[in-house]
Amino acid sequence: MKLKGIIFDGDGVLFDTEKLHVIAWKKVFLMYNINPNSINFEEGIGVEDYLFLKNLKEKCKIPNNIPIEKLVRLKNEKLLEIVKKDNIEISEKIKEILKFLKGKFKLAIASNSEKRFIIKVIEKLKIVKFFDVITTKNDVKNPKPFPDIYILTSKKLHISPENLIAFEDSETGIISAKKSGIFCAGVKTTSSFEKLKLADIIIDELNLENVKKVIEIFEKKNEN
Repeated sequence: MKLKGIIFDGDGVLFDTEKLHVIAWKKVFLMYNINPNSINFEEGIGVEDYLFLKNLKEKCKIPNNIPIEKLVRLKNEKLLEIVKKDNIEISEKIKEILKFLKGKFKLAIASNSEKRFIIKVIEKLKIVKFFDVITTKNDVKNPKPFPDIYILTSKKLHISPENLIAFEDSETGIISAKKSGIFCAGVKTTSSFEKLKLADIIIDELNLENVKKVIEIFEKKNEN
């Protein structure tokens, strides 16, 4: 199978924005007298907001009388405020990767975050021009770990899943990519090796050398 496209998760892979989600959540929880220190935010890495809150309610970390929808809406508002004010940056390593890949393959973002947030981030980082497709949780009925986001991204790119590589930093994202039939590289930036073990390959960080290595392994795997 020939490689034709590459899909990146956003938070924790292309840009270091996981911390912004935590800041937004803490602001919202304090509004409702929920102790942020009692929350394990690592459990929310790669997990869609509704599911994250549902899991917290099941663990009795959030009172049942507080509507999940309202918390999510407030969090998204706080997140956009933070992005507008925060001086977020993209690493030179990521810029190098995008410049190398552009023109060789079609590129996409597939994220469990809200579309307004992802668009605002890539606009602020001035990397919009690199991507052919941007898919978020707003575009599908079922977010990651369901395969919907990757299936839709594949269709938008007009590339079959077997001709794609996905880069993910969470177990949730890896499951989503694998269920859609896409070769997945786990990036050990926000999750442990144990959380990434379902990936086809695991890399320590996203740099050009590792991206080339993943592409080489993909091509060798699909020579026949």
